[in-house]
Amino acid sequence: MSSDGRTDPDRNPKPWLRQHVRGTSPVHARDGAWIERQLKWCEREFGAATEDPALPGFVPRGFEATQRRTEELVRRVGAVMGADTDGLRVRLVEPEGAHGARRHIGEYREEPDGPVIDLDRSVAARPDTFAALIAHELAHARLARAAGLAALDLSPAQEERLTDLVTVHLGMGVLTANAADTYGRKGGYSVMPLGDLDDWMLTGRRDERNRIGYLSRAEFGYALVCWTLARGENHPAWAGQLVPSVRAAFTRGIEYRAARGD
Repeated sequence: MSSDGRTDPDRNPKPWLRQHVRGTSPVHARDGAWIERQLKWCEREFGAATEDPALPGFVPRGFEATQRRTEELVRRVGAVMGADTDGLRVRLVEPEGAHGARRHIGEYREEPDGPVIDLDRSVAARPDTFAALIAHELAHARLARAAGLAALDLSPAQEERLTDLVTVHLGMGVLTANAADTYGRKGGYSVMPLGDLDDWMLTGRRDERNRIGYLSRAEFGYALVCWTLARGENHPAWAGQLVPSVRAAFTRGIEYRAARGD
């Protein structure tokens, strides 16, 4: 339960039973205001969002994570996001952390001889999730060159969250939102969120007290609301391709912004 008395959609084990008052926000007011503010910063920094979002099926059918095809996919995601991939080295790494140990699945870093991204080859078994992973790392690349980033004075946790918002603003938000909600069966009808793109797996950094640097499903849904309204839409056809939990937050967010008079 959140401090304002609303049920946290990421903690409720039975979201299909969750009730809410029509016209209320899917996220805490503080988080919603932060998302709105940072997406406006993205628009000032990177320009208005004009392209339609990448959708499920973005990765060509039959994709295999060879070096050549992965580099092609990085360039394709980079074209959507306006990211300069020339000189960017792509390293495919093999899964680590046997026996279920935690590991990071992607990392962007600047090295003396140029930028590099590491990508876990095993993630390519879910191609759209692999594209989302690439988008997150390329968002880091764009932020690294953003003139206005220092003025925001963000904590490392906030900068990681901003990185996910950058993927939304630059057209990869449907895939990154869906990748935040991947489930595995766990007996009967219950499901267990796998959280494919949490901060630890993306960066190797983890604060044991908090989940940092990673938008919740509800936050992704609300970010997509803000993004689509800024584009002059309110009922985009692509909303039907969001996974159910993100789509529910998106729909609720649209209702909330309408009630707010936006």
